Amino acid sequence: MRGAKQVLLSVVLAAGVVVAPMPAHAAPPDGWREVEPPFLWPRRTLEFVEAAGPRDVWVAGAQGKVGIPQPTGGTYWTLGNPVVRRMKDGRWYEYPLDGWPGFSVLTGLSQYGDDVFVTGAPDLPYVARFDGTRFRPVPLPAGVRRVEVRTGPGGTWAVAGKWADRSLLRLVNGAFQKVDLPADHLLHDVVAVGPSDVWAVGRRTVGEETVPAAVHWDGKTWKSFPVPELWLNDSLAQVSVTTSGEVWATDASRDTTGGIQNLVRWTGSAWVKVTPPPDAHGSLTSDGSGRLVVAGQTPTDPDPDSGLGTGALFRWTGSGWQTTEFPSSPKTRIWDVDGAPGTSALWAVGHRDLTPVVLTNAP
Repeated sequence: MRGAKQVLLSVVLAAGVVVAPMPAHAAPPDGWREVEPPFLWPRRTLEFVEAAGPRDVWVAGAQGKVGIPQPTGGTYWTLGNPVVRRMKDGRWYEYPLDGWPGFSVLTGLSQYGDDVFVTGAPDLPYVARFDGTRFRPVPLPAGVRRVEVRTGPGGTWAVAGKWADRSLLRLVNGAFQKVDLPADHLLHDVVAVGPSDVWAVGRRTVGEETVPAAVHWDGKTWKSFPVPELWLNDSLAQVSVTTSGEVWATDASRDTTGGIQNLVRWTGSAWVKVTPPPDAHGSLTSDGSGRLVVAGQTPTDPDPDSGLGTGALFRWTGSGWQTTEFPSSPKTRIWDVDGAPGTSALWAVGHRDLTPVVLTNAP
């Protein structure tokens, strides 16, 4: 999710836009359908999705990008307004983002149960929590920047900072507090499997080298567990827990800009490498059975340098990857996917050219 000197704030649109079928395209795969996205201005994007239930889903992105001609030539594109919408029982709803800084960009969406958080404004950190009617800012420790929230079954945690300036935060009594970490660790992501079962991943310094790191908190202390050597990387960027309690980690961040080169799974006693699907990217999530699911694409253009591909979802079977392709357009790319807890329903968001696409296999 993109700067002019003034960015329009989100406006509360009329709630209750009825979902209608998308205009005709090649049909999605069996069991899947396209859902009409919420009303968005031109040059809109949807990049994050969180499924609270089979008919209850949150999406986030940006809208209203405007091109401003520059005196020296070229065009400067504004960031666009933040987009946070909820589709519940067939209708889209919008809620105010209190305290939105204006010249900003949405950087994340995280949901577990009734807790929903949005983050934004990398250099002017913004974290807001849904209270049932609107998003209200959450207090942050002084000096933290680039906050990314992860809420889950073990509570709400966050990572903050950039490069060597990293902090780990925990939500306590409605405000985030810094958490002490083992020395020589720089962490990029965190997930709370349970109240006394938290994993954080990143890298650590060993002599003059850096190696990938994964540390576990049991409610009292942090313990480091060895991570296998990663191909072309020295750091883990993302950690996730499936609905069945499996913990996975990868070197790819959640922002969809980089592909998954390395993937590791916690067996209960050690981290082991799993070969990732080709052309996978973005967030790790799971379906109702607890199997890992990631988004990506499969090549369709004979020119390997064209960058074109068919949007796809990859599901871990326990011994390999099951691929579901979305051949409605070779230019369709799926940015994010999430599974509805306790069901087989998956929700995905992506783009077809400049048009957002919302897909689901929910009834």
